Amino acid sequence: MLTGPAASAAPTAEPGTLLSSAPLAAELLPAGAASGSLVRYSTLRTAGQAGESTGLVYVPEGETPVGGWPVVSFAHGTTGVADACTPSLTGGTEFERPAMTEWLRNGYAVAATDYAGLGTPGVHAYLDGPASGANVVDIVRTAHRLLGDELSPRWLATGLSQGGNAAYFAAAVGTERAPELDYRGAVPIAGPTQLDTLLPPSGPVFPPIAPSGYVGYVMYILAGLNDQRPDLNVPSYLTPRGLDYLNAATTLCGTDFRAFREANPVVLRDLLTRPLDDPAMNATLREMQAVPVAGYDRPLLVTQSLADQTVPAPLTFAQTARMSAAGTDFSLVTFPDADHVGTLMASMPAALDFARTVTG
Repeated sequence: MLTGPAASAAPTAEPGTLLSSAPLAAELLPAGAASGSLVRYSTLRTAGQAGESTGLVYVPEGETPVGGWPVVSFAHGTTGVADACTPSLTGGTEFERPAMTEWLRNGYAVAATDYAGLGTPGVHAYLDGPASGANVVDIVRTAHRLLGDELSPRWLATGLSQGGNAAYFAAAVGTERAPELDYRGAVPIAGPTQLDTLLPPSGPVFPPIAPSGYVGYVMYILAGLNDQRPDLNVPSYLTPRGLDYLNAATTLCGTDFRAFREANPVVLRDLLTRPLDDPAMNATLREMQAVPVAGYDRPLLVTQSLADQTVPAPLTFAQTARMSAAGTDFSLVTFPDADHVGTLMASMPAALDFARTVTG
């Protein structure tokens, strides 16, 4: 059971305030972890609303180094938007636990946010970058409040897919949002970008050719907005099939929602009655999803597979081209044949080298 102050304190608490904590059972620990805790902490609910999140904090095996363990804030990939999709229920997602193990075995504590709305009030604000970026930063502050001198102030952010998107946003605000810590850099892995330009024109005339995950992304985003922004009247944008998809996106987790889509195949224009470009909707989507191209004060390592069909390489290349034009300090590493999920472990050697360089 979580112990500590009542969750109702979250909206008025300083970001990163530890609201409650509980030790994890041994069977929920990834290999390489000496101990772990489930935490609840104050953070952003959406880009413009305070709230709370839960997450996991792991400490590596072995003697604590002088100055404490450096911290990796690990942002998870897409699981869904319903409470049943919360990664901390099972000690993290199965495909991401090996990556957590690698970080732990290389001497990094791991702080892994669930994101606000997963296991906390409301529907998760999927791909709300300012919110998820804040969730990634704030759990590091929470981990320090839990473990104190056992942790070093040095930290970095990383994540795959949705987590890669969150890592970009965390990188843009890491130093400013947690000035008492020492943010060192970020590794976005196959993180979706350019959605702020793709989403508004999506509608009944949208081309049927789109990234394989695009319909899922759009419906998870709309499921969150349907909960958080009733003024946008999300159902009015949807066909009857679109309403069925919205219900499925709101209630089903990753593999089950994928199975639903495979059993009920559509293209995006089957789901929408009009484009998502009304002024209020357009402004909301851009606020949520315009991944920064400048303003980073620490280096980035961007990784991408050329074979990724879920987050296609051209989207990442468009992002890095804009970052390059803006003078952002980043490196790009590509892989020839990893699939979307496989990019996570394919990226580990480069990510670890990057981390040693920036945190050493």
